[in-house]
Amino acid sequence: MLNRWWQCALLLMVWIAFPVYPQVYPSTGTAWVLPGGWDEPEATSYFDTADAVKQWEGRHADLVLGSMHDATVNQSLVAIGYIYSQKLNCRPGPQTAWLSREAAGRGLDLEDGYLHFAEDTVLAAERLSSGLDYLLEGQPYHLLLVRNDQYSTARLPLTLQPGDALIAMAAYPFDSVQITALQPPQASRAVADAAGAVGDWQPVALRWQSRVGEAKQLIQTGTMAQAGAWSSVRAVYQGRQLNSGKRGLENGLKTWMIRLQWPTATRVHGLQFQPWLTREPGSLAIPGWDGQNDRNGDGYIDDAEFADRANRNASARFRHQARLIPAGHQWPGTCWYRTNFADPAWNQFRVGWYQADWLRQGLSGGYNDDMAQLLGENQFRVTQGGRIAELSARAGTESAATTYAVQQADFLQLVKQRTQTRWLAANISRLNVWQSAVWPAKLRSMVDFWLREHYLHPAMGLTRMQQGWEQFALGKAGDKSLIMASVKGGRSDLSPTSARAWQQDIETGLAQYYFFNVPGLTYYHSWNQTHLYGSGNTTVRNWYRGGVPKNWAYQPTGMLNIDIGHPITPPGGYKLVQWVNDKDSAKTTTTQLGNIALLPANWFWLYRSGWYGVVPNEGVMARRYSDGLVVYRAVKAHDMQSFLLAKPLRVSLPGDYQRVFYDGSLSEPMRYIELGGYEGAVLKRVSSSESP
Repeated sequence: MLNRWWQCALLLMVWIAFPVYPQVYPSTGTAWVLPGGWDEPEATSYFDTADAVKQWEGRHADLVLGSMHDATVNQSLVAIGYIYSQKLNCRPGPQTAWLSREAAGRGLDLEDGYLHFAEDTVLAAERLSSGLDYLLEGQPYHLLLVRNDQYSTARLPLTLQPGDALIAMAAYPFDSVQITALQPPQASRAVADAAGAVGDWQPVALRWQSRVGEAKQLIQTGTMAQAGAWSSVRAVYQGRQLNSGKRGLENGLKTWMIRLQWPTATRVHGLQFQPWLTREPGSLAIPGWDGQNDRNGDGYIDDAEFADRANRNASARFRHQARLIPAGHQWPGTCWYRTNFADPAWNQFRVGWYQADWLRQGLSGGYNDDMAQLLGENQFRVTQGGRIAELSARAGTESAATTYAVQQADFLQLVKQRTQTRWLAANISRLNVWQSAVWPAKLRSMVDFWLREHYLHPAMGLTRMQQGWEQFALGKAGDKSLIMASVKGGRSDLSPTSARAWQQDIETGLAQYYFFNVPGLTYYHSWNQTHLYGSGNTTVRNWYRGGVPKNWAYQPTGMLNIDIGHPITPPGGYKLVQWVNDKDSAKTTTTQLGNIALLPANWFWLYRSGWYGVVPNEGVMARRYSDGLVVYRAVKAHDMQSFLLAKPLRVSLPGDYQRVFYDGSLSEPMRYIELGGYEGAVLKRVSSSESP
């Protein structure tokens, strides 16, 4: 009787330690990652329309990392918008457009918002993102045809008649334009009026040179004698928008414009601005900028200044040409510049974007992607140069990464102060922020919520599970987390057309998640093997059949509806799982690992073999819940595909349980379970079998 009294008291203390939060499912919070692109389902009658899928998503998660693309829906749950404080896109988007417009009104230089190389730099880059083609090919931001006083998008090749005008817009100042045509045009550039719009078109003298290109076409290259003191302008002329649907221009992006006209009908096959980046096999060269070379201070190094440069190791003609680009370390199709956190005026100004954008979208905060990818070697492999003008460090070094991380922390602190958000998030995937040499405590303290992208996968193995103590350190600090379970490397890889294989991978993922679940602080998300998110339909490459909504397929709604309660202490008589750390090891019941405070995880072994250290060669670990149990069988190593085919292993359970399947159905009560290799299971306690 006394023992039962202590058990009840312990249960009460657990409920106090883990307060119940309103949520969709009984035993954990759930979340979506970057929903959007809803499709009308093709292979299920559960939904009639794409909007019905969206409404279902709005009802089946407590939190969204991204946006539901509807301010009202965002406000009905916690929506944390996607942000990237350490980059701006090379091809300007809505944020750059907003900054461009607002900076002009405040007398700020947009260029101060970027980091720049102070010397010519060569970066090793085995593979360049196709997004860099925008710069490498000198693509215009927009081309506008003016004909009979009407504006339309110019799509080359195009025949221009006398009286027509071709307006080329660039998101940066330039001094040279290349046109593929039989004859050079007359050129004029836009001059801003007092309101920052196009006030007039000023004729500009270009030195034209002709050459025959690879396609046997004549290429005219026009170079300005003086390209300095040239201001950007808003796309407005005589009260009319110089636009044909370009969103950035609608949002106030200021560009550098040149107007080209031909006295006779001329066929124009192509137009580009002279690129300044140099691509070589396995590398990208970026010129450096040194203000000493600009002797007259007009923002441009003309030919005379270039020939007599004070710093001959800096060859950029314009400051923007020296912006830092993490070449070789960008997502396919993207191109990024690194932002400057060292300018206080710029930081205060840029915070306004988040305040305005979150209010417009009905967002509760923002999650910063790729927070471990800043200025270190994982972003910049420098083979020549690399000194950064705004930092006393070189790109690709631990010093640069650490300094930049502290500056980013200061910036994010401003964001939190201005917006009053309690939902500032970071995507760190599997990174342990206590063990990272370039992750300062100050940056860690700025983050309220952590996205553990692809943190779990079926074949993750015992060692990786036992290295997961940092998740309980985050919980002890009161931080919230989304823990993503993916199917990568699981049974669905071996049998991609098998419904049961996909379902087993998802069952295993939820079981693994429940090992790390901290009620009120963690959120579950189930996904496929890719990093491409959204709410569209499945294909036969990412589900056993195509045409059903992804989130509906991957979230095991039936399983989540089964209440297994909350984590409790292990049963007596079982050996405890130990944490693995570089310097320390400790039982998973511990509240301290070295000098790091933890919440107890309370994992224990149902079976183990090959016990020669902290991690057995093979084992079945378990975690007990007040109304359930979760188990996972694995070997020490991860991604051993052959172990997926291992013979099932029968292990005894600490009581009577029913296995929970993908659809929420339950097995018959049992006192043992058979598990295959790298297989996890969620079990529901039979109420009469055991008192918590």
